[in-house]
Amino acid sequence: MKLITPYPNTNKYLYKDFYYWENSFNNSNTLFDGHFNNYKITIHSKIIYTGFLNSEKDILEHGFSVYPSTYSLLGFIQNIFLSTAFFTWFDTNYMDFCIPMDTFYNVITEVNNNNLINSNGIDLFKKSYEFLENLWILDENTIMDKLYKFCNSFNCNWNNDPYKKLFIKIFNSPEEIYPFVIESIGWDCEEFIEEEISMSTEIFKNTCNNVFSQPFINEKFIDILNSNMPTLF
Repeated sequence: MKLITPYPNTNKYLYKDFYYWENSFNNSNTLFDGHFNNYKITIHSKIIYTGFLNSEKDILEHGFSVYPSTYSLLGFIQNIFLSTAFFTWFDTNYMDFCIPMDTFYNVITEVNNNNLINSNGIDLFKKSYEFLENLWILDENTIMDKLYKFCNSFNCNWNNDPYKKLFIKIFNSPEEIYPFVIESIGWDCEEFIEEEISMSTEIFKNTCNNVFSQPFINEKFIDILNSNMPTLF
């Protein structure tokens, strides 16, 4: 796969539009596990790790993906991740992992009409959507600060049941991934950690630290994460 350098998009509200994401999905662009639009990782890129578990439907999906900017990351979380998380958790008609291609409130209405849903769960998701909606007027640094807090709050609500989980984690730089992986594995034994990640911790740390300086690592970094990392939630 040949990666390309992201072209700076001055129209941040393009990423706010659901139909932009619908078109991206229809064009088979990677959304949950890869390089969005085949863009290289730059200093402006944001990496995201998402996880979905629903044992009743035999769903376990997780992966890393990279987006070219803060606004594209925000658009993905608001328009794709949140609807997919809601659908995975509450819908009982589809047994496979599904990305619902409809606006957030339409997804809520459709799922709610066909399933018995606790209103508290719907309210939590609506508050999440409204929180994200209010971020578009802010500068990029403030948005990232708010998104870090959003992820922590979301995980507190939806990452507690051992049989049913939703998880989201964002990274401002590739270097942030190393401590997250080591902490998530949760073992002090280096040998066990290396077995889990299929490489030495030294190589993994160097890989995370050299994404910008080594073109080959830049191209393969997300693939390495998705191929080597265990479930991290």
